[in-house]
Amino acid sequence: MIAWILVGLGCAFLIIGTIGIVRFRDVYSRLQASGVSDNVGSAILLVGLMVLDGLTARDAALLFLIALLLITNPIATHSIARSAFASHHEEGGGG
Repeated sequence: MIAWILVGLGCAFLIIGTIGIVRFRDVYSRLQASGVSDNVGSAILLVGLMVLDGLTARDAALLFLIALLLITNPIATHSIARSAFASHHEEGGGG
């Protein structure tokens, strides 16, 4: 039961982040929506999968994947924001 709640909560975060990417107008707001919700949603989803499957050898791979996502997602978000700032991206630009 708890596993399905975690999986559903993770999917909800990912869906909310996707809606934020489509709905927000400028690149910085889109990065905020996608960066935070994708990071949290993916981690909660993978924890839910670990709880659902029970304690197995695959949990080490899922923990490694969580750590990799928690490290690389902020780096990618920062790189996109920095390149948008360096190219003088106009805020409020259309999509």
